[in-house]
Amino acid sequence: MPTFKHRLQAGERVAMVNVGGRNPDIIGVLARHGADAAFIDCERSGIGIDSSAELLFAARACRLPALVRPHSAAPAELIRYLDRGADGLIIPHCKSPEDALAATEVMRFAFGAAAGSRTLIIQIETKEAVASLEQIASIPGIDAFLIGPNDLAWELCGERGARSAEVTQAVDDICARLSSMGKRYGMPCRLDEAMAFSKRGCTLIYYSVNWLIETGLQALGAPDASLGG
Repeated sequence: MPTFKHRLQAGERVAMVNVGGRNPDIIGVLARHGADAAFIDCERSGIGIDSSAELLFAARACRLPALVRPHSAAPAELIRYLDRGADGLIIPHCKSPEDALAATEVMRFAFGAAAGSRTLIIQIETKEAVASLEQIASIPGIDAFLIGPNDLAWELCGERGARSAEVTQAVDDICARLSSMGKRYGMPCRLDEAMAFSKRGCTLIYYSVNWLIETGLQALGAPDASLGG
C-alpha cells in the first residue's frame, strides 16, 4: 500500500488534520474516517513533547501517519520528536535556504540512509521565504511545502488572516512558482475554498479539527437539518 509520503510525492490529494491539542482518542476517529495524516501541532497549541508522544503512540496503534509541527526548529527539538516516532515534520517560519537545509540535515542525522522514509514539509509563511522560494525549493530532501496564508497576511499587511488582494496575489504567485518547479504544495482549505485550492494546483490539504466541529454544528443548526426522531 502506498505510504502518505509516496502519495504526496505522486501528486495525489492528501489531507492532514490538525488534532488541536492533547486528545489521543480523536486519532482513531480520523483514521476510521479517511484522514491521510494527523497533524500534531506543538507550535499553536498547548502541547509539548510528552503530550505529542501520547498522540504519536495512538497514531501508530491506528496506523495513521503522524507529522509534528514543533514550537521551534532548533535541531535538538526536532530530534526529540523524531526519536518518539514522528513520521515527519512540518517546519514553521522558514526564512531562508539555510533554515530549510538545517531541517534536512536533522532528518539525515536522525535516520541516515532511511531518512527518505520520513516526510519533511517546509512552511512558506514569511516574506523572506517567498523572496528565496526557488533556492529553498531546490534543496534535496524536502517533500512538500505548506503555504501559511494567515501568517503571510500578517507580514504583508499587518492583519493575520486577512484575505486582501495583496495576500491573494502573493499566494497565487507562490503556487505558480512551486508548480513551475514541479513541487508538491498545499495550504489550509476550508470547504468553501476547495475550488480555489484546486485551481492553484494544491494537493496537500491542511484542515483543523476545530473546523470539522464548526461545520458539524452549523449543519445541526441549519433550518433544514434532519435530526430524526
